[in-house]
This record gives sequence, C-alpha cells and structure tokens, in this order.
Amino acid sequence: MFEAYVLHLLRRYLGEYVHGLSVEALRISVWQGDVVLKDLKLKAEALNSLKLPVTVKAGFIGTITLKVPWKSLGKEPVIVLIDRVFILAYPLTDGQNLKEDREKLFEVKLQQIEETEAATLEAMSKSKLGSPPPGNSWLGSLIATIIGNLKISISNVHVRYEDSTSNPGHPFCSGVTLAKLAAVTMDEQGNETFDTSGALDKLRKSLQLERLAMYHDSGSVPWKIDKGWEDLTPEEWIQIFEDGINEPAAAANRKYLVSPINGVLKYHRIGDQERNDSEVPFEKASLVLSDVSLTVIEAQYYDWIKLLEVVSRYKTYVVVSHLRPVVPVSEGPYLWWHYATKASLQQKKMCYRFSWDRIRDLCQLRRRYIQLYAGSLQHLSNVKNAEIREIERDLDPKVILLWR
Repeated sequence: MFEAYVLHLLRRYLGEYVHGLSVEALRISVWQGDVVLKDLKLKAEALNSLKLPVTVKAGFIGTITLKVPWKSLGKEPVIVLIDRVFILAYPLTDGQNLKEDREKLFEVKLQQIEETEAATLEAMSKSKLGSPPPGNSWLGSLIATIIGNLKISISNVHVRYEDSTSNPGHPFCSGVTLAKLAAVTMDEQGNETFDTSGALDKLRKSLQLERLAMYHDSGSVPWKIDKGWEDLTPEEWIQIFEDGINEPAAAANRKYLVSPINGVLKYHRIGDQERNDSEVPFEKASLVLSDVSLTVIEAQYYDWIKLLEVVSRYKTYVVVSHLRPVVPVSEGPYLWWHYATKASLQQKKMCYRFSWDRIRDLCQLRRRYIQLYAGSLQHLSNVKNAEIREIERDLDPKVILLWR
C-alpha cells in the first residue's frame, strides 16, 4: 500500500513528463529508505508547459533518487538527486500538429484552473473552520522542517534544440548544458546545516552552479544515428549527450553564446516574527559568478531573429489552427481561401473585444456559464459539459476562475 501511495505521488508530479512509472520499479527500494527510478524516457509532450512551438524528439533521465531518512525524519534532510537529463527537441511546423497542440494547451489550461480552484476552496474551507495554520501543529511543523531543509542536486543536464525550418537553408542547433546544480540549507556562517527552528518560515539557502553554458551552432545539421532514438541504450545516451558537459576539450567545435560559468547564489528570508523594522529587507540574495563570457556572431544573431519570429507567430497559429486545411494549397486552393477569410474575420473579432456589444455578449455568456457550471456541480442530467468546455476554450483562466 505504501508503494502505491509513493507511486501515486510520482505519477502526479512526473507522470505527464516520463514513461515507465510502475510499482515494480519501487517495491524494493522504498523499504530501504530510497526511491530510485532509472532509465526513464521522456514523453513527447514534456515541454508543453513552456507553450512554445517545440516538441520532444527524444528524452532520457538516467536516475531520480529520493533519499528519505525514515528513522530520523525531521532531524536529517530529505535528499533529491537527479542525474543525466538529456532532451532533444525540434520545432512544430505541421498544421495537424498545431491542431493537436491547441488541444494540449487547452488541457494544460484546464488542469491549471482545476488546481487553482481546489487550492482556493481548501483555503476557504480552512478559514471557515478556523483551523490553525500548518506551522502550529506537530505535523505541519514537521512538513515545514522537511521542505525547508530539502537537499536537491541536479547533474549532467543537456537540452538540445535542432531546427532546419525557422531559417530556411540555414539549419542550426542550440543547447544548454549544466554540470551540476545543488541547493542546501546553510547557517549564518555559510556552512551547510539542518535547521529545525522554522526552516520554511526563515529560509536560508545556498545554490551552487557548475559549468552552466549555452551554445548555438549555425549551419549545424541535426544529429543522425543508426537506430531509432527510442532504441538507444543508457550507455549510448551518455556517449551522445555528455560531451562538453564536464570536459571543455570535448566541446572544442561548439560555438558558445554563454561560455561555461560557475556561480553561487545565497538567499535569506527572515521570519514573520522578525519583520518589525521596515528598514530591514525581508529577503536578501547575492549572486557571485566567475568568468562570464558572452559571444554573439552575425550568423547566430540572424538565426535567433528568425526563431523569435516563429515563436511570435505561434500564438496566432494555434488560435486559428482548427481552421487550417490539412491538404497542400495546390490540392485545395478553395479551402485555403476559405481558411484565410475565416482567420481574418477571427482576428477582426479580437479587435471587437472591448466594444459595448462585446461587453453585452460577455455578460450573457457569464450568466450562461454560471448556470451550466452550477448545474454540473449538482450533477444535473440536463447540463451539457461540451458547452461548458466550448465556453472555456476562448476565455482567460483568470476569467473562468472569477466566474466559478
């Protein structure tokens, strides 16, 4: 039963990003105090939350380790270790993919609305019941101590984007590499510690950065391998993606926008009880970077201009993608003229958004939505969920939450 609960939490936070989460993978390691997941494959929609015209061509996570000191919980830190995160992304250009992406973005929006609504209702319920804040109970204090002293380490990260379409005739590849990112709790002297006196209230953290870099290779063609990306072994993933993360000699031919940098970020937030003097800042942060080098050449500049143009057009493409024909212009010119007309009218409709007629329509739409949503909460048989979703499709999430 315990493994099932852990699996539920992992699926909740990782399920939309990775394949292969199962009870069998957890059963042995959980009782030893460690949850270890190995050789996970990323889903194609793992980057959907960025709301960019990109998708995952292939992705791999070497290990995710959660070390929980069950015998001394609340006295020793819970440790999260993530090692070898490799992502290969490419642009979305096909009209059919845009239609699918529109639906995915809509699902992401609905999920965010549901989570925000649930959190709001929970807070209102606790307020009405007069329940004490989490920090005043033993369990709440324990949870705050665990979260406040969470120790996180992410190492060997390589995210690569390959693009042959944004700047026609000039393919390019961009990427971000990171050797290590580690976050620990520290004391006033800057030494690692375990804080039991309101660790989440008065937070003091140190973030260490090792070899963070960003490269852009103009004229570089996409990687080609002898087999499918899904068939690669963990050793092959490491061989392809790890070059240049830790060793500068392995990336001699790489054109860096930001050369590998190291740094330390220190963050301090004072507790609520100490916020008596308005002259004393509630939060302090200091960042120290070493050997920062930024370089941009002409070819890289033009590649990025073209890429930003594609990104700026993406939002419009998604809005009208459901109108876009799936056949080439030569096979259906009438369909494409019809698409151009409909898309133009839709853009004109957006300009009509703040007219008095639009305000009247929104008032009517609000009354209809509240009626439908109230009926859905009461599980009435005559409520049309499809109509609710159709109304929500074109509304801003903040408006939907306000109406609910």
